[in-house]
Amino acid sequence: MARSYDLVIVGLGPAGLTAARLASRELGLRVAAVDRGRIGGTNVWSGSIPSKALLEATVRHRQLAAPDPATAWGAMVEARQSVHSHISDEASVNDWGVTVHTGSAVVTGPRTVEVMSDDGTTTLEGRFLLIATGSTPAVPSIPGIADVPFLTNETLYDLDSPPMDIIIVGAGPVGVESAQALARIGAKVQLYETGPRILPREEPVFSERITDVLRNDGVDVHVGEPILAARYEDGRAYVETAHGELDAEHLLVAAGRSSSVTSLGLEQLGVVATPAGINVDARSRTVTTSIYAVGDAAAGRPRLTSTAVADASLAVRDMFLPGRAQASTMSPWCVFTEPELARVGFTAAQARERFRSRAVKVHQLELSEVHRALFEGSSEGLIEIVTVHGRIVGGHVIASRASEVINEIALAVRFSVSIEELARVPHVYPTIASGIGRLASDQSVLRLRRFKSFAKLGRLTG
Repeated sequence: MARSYDLVIVGLGPAGLTAARLASRELGLRVAAVDRGRIGGTNVWSGSIPSKALLEATVRHRQLAAPDPATAWGAMVEARQSVHSHISDEASVNDWGVTVHTGSAVVTGPRTVEVMSDDGTTTLEGRFLLIATGSTPAVPSIPGIADVPFLTNETLYDLDSPPMDIIIVGAGPVGVESAQALARIGAKVQLYETGPRILPREEPVFSERITDVLRNDGVDVHVGEPILAARYEDGRAYVETAHGELDAEHLLVAAGRSSSVTSLGLEQLGVVATPAGINVDARSRTVTTSIYAVGDAAAGRPRLTSTAVADASLAVRDMFLPGRAQASTMSPWCVFTEPELARVGFTAAQARERFRSRAVKVHQLELSEVHRALFEGSSEGLIEIVTVHGRIVGGHVIASRASEVINEIALAVRFSVSIEELARVPHVYPTIASGIGRLASDQSVLRLRRFKSFAKLGRLTG
């Protein structure tokens, strides 16, 4: 006999946890959730938390007279366990009133899910189903790669000790963050990107700045070099490129991610589920309107924790509350290197393509003009704001706390704030964010310089 709920959630990563908390604890609904066992998902176990914890440990580590990679690695493991025990264990989810089932899920109908576990099969029935199964590392089509015991971000942080000799294939956020963190604890790191530059989704000026940072940290960065083959021999991984063969003790594959949706049985309901994700509308609904998909499970959505959490919240609202919510298309994101690289909205190139080029303006301030950055010794950075007809449509920040600073620009993008309006907001001094106020104020004055004759007249008559 099926157990009935208002909402059945498949997957308890950041999106699933958000939906569970809102629907059960805040709205008092009957909620069941299914997870394979690692509640918290990639974010806690092998994504944002461990990589950022390791980098934070390396910042402290670099201040030590006697570097100790094991100390930094141990600090990362401790941080990961601490976060997991506080926000994502089964007991805390049960405290919200959610019934958690551990096992594999198959969607058997528009409102039903079967859970297979060691205890047998359980059928769950819900008014709505929410698919929040996340994603898994994608493996590139490299001849011989299947015979190499390579690492991914899902296995890297489970090692008992840090890999001190490693080749990293792929220079997106995961590859770049891992490369810097490992290099800073003394590992020999070779980073390979088949495209013309690292962080290919960023504009060249920002990719180049992070490239310089990595090389200064000792990372051997290679771009524009196709990988022809891979093999494993005598305990070492070998990678063949057009310019020769390299080897290391470990190989980390960081070549993107694939949605974990193809084994859910959705095709029988007419819901197309591919490695790119499940097609959804602006309300996160599939073609079967009782089934929603959010986070990495949804096709076409940014694969960001912030997006997943926001979409899950909006999906719960759409299911159970009056009105209709639409997912945002302007999610801020950050590459957690040191300094960090954060972005929101349109890049300058995207804005010029979308709008008339003459209407697009790019405003920049070097971080060396920001006093907080100067006395912290972290002035190698940049703040950039993109405007169209004076309204803010995007921005980049390279700074030690860019992930915090970018949220102000995200708010400006969301509500089409003009650069003059931003200039009228006082900023706390001395902070990195005060650079945004400085940039906005300078640009506001420059926009009005055609009236400089009035300024002179005011001085004479004042």
